[in-house]
Amino acid sequence: MAPVFQPIVRLDSRDVIGFEALARWPESPGVNPVEAFDVARTLGEVARLDWWCRRRAFETAVVDEMDRSQYLFMNVEPDTLASPPPWQDDRLLADVEESGIQIVLELTERTLLSDPSTVLRTVEQSRRSGYGIALDDIGARVDGLALLDVIAPDVVKFDRGLTHMDESTIETALAITIAGEYARRHDVAIIAEGVETSAHERCAEQLGATLGQGFRYGRPGPLSDVAPLVGPRPRLVDTTRGRVDPLRAISDRVPTAVGSLTDVLSMCDAVENAALEETTPGCVVAALQGARHISAEIAARYRDLARRQLLVGLTGPGLGRAPQPGVLGPLTPDTAPDDTFAVAVIAAGHAVAVIATAIDGPGRPGTGDYRWCITTDRTVVAEIARSIIVDLAPR
Repeated sequence: MAPVFQPIVRLDSRDVIGFEALARWPESPGVNPVEAFDVARTLGEVARLDWWCRRRAFETAVVDEMDRSQYLFMNVEPDTLASPPPWQDDRLLADVEESGIQIVLELTERTLLSDPSTVLRTVEQSRRSGYGIALDDIGARVDGLALLDVIAPDVVKFDRGLTHMDESTIETALAITIAGEYARRHDVAIIAEGVETSAHERCAEQLGATLGQGFRYGRPGPLSDVAPLVGPRPRLVDTTRGRVDPLRAISDRVPTAVGSLTDVLSMCDAVENAALEETTPGCVVAALQGARHISAEIAARYRDLARRQLLVGLTGPGLGRAPQPGVLGPLTPDTAPDDTFAVAVIAAGHAVAVIATAIDGPGRPGTGDYRWCITTDRTVVAEIARSIIVDLAPR
């Protein structure tokens, strides 16, 4: 495998701000990279292939003296993120840190939902190591939209189908709207892929993209003598984004009211029942703790939700790794009881969550009161969902 590199540019100035490394096989030019990874996954070798592609991309960037003012985008298969490299006693990771090259890992949508807990944990670890996170192919599938705020990428990449306006559908409009709102809310960059003509470029700008990638700016090839970036490098990466916090910490910082357990449980039920009627599939997850525990009614409801939603999960003491068909259970069934429970529903077009913590302190023993809130703040809903998903078992 020999990597090639395609430039990513500012749409307003054509300054090259970085490159995406793409896998190619010069001795087998007919090999399709997507098909190669599919075959590797079938053979159980996808993690090995993924690591070697990233290694070769980094080594080539160093040898060819890639300008340190530019970003290096690398594709990564989400379901391989937690796999260790297939080599030992190697300085690659240390060399990456010492090189000064700012790496942005591009997550593809294809396997985000197979093991979302591992994806979130490894994304958080990657950020602690200084890597940026991009979510690729937004608009191609609904998976990316459902988990956009949960993963909280530093960069959003529009699929070429949006740039070319191949289809004008409700789903297309939803992808543009949700991604645009996310970008504005969190001040992240949008890259339009597949920019080949001036019409594509105008479309990209109208969609809210500030960066572009495509044949109009350069075909994939060797790293050439591209001029260094003029002026400061755009700040794309925020390593504090997408932090995973415990539910109790979230409950302590959001505005809450005091109410009875009956009121809180009724609102949780209402949120879950409303999710059964939503037409846009997404994510429904709940942490069952203390007073809110699994029951025949909740079990049946989540079994129905699993037939309609992309990701459905339950955590809580005593639950198995698959508490109902299609429902993900906790990684650790013997989790110690907590005093905070929550439910979060998030999809492309809607977001709502309930979080509640038992009040226990001087003057309030055994009152049954809870500090709780219901919120439609998409950022807070994503924080709650992230806190629950990170404890889910894989499919």
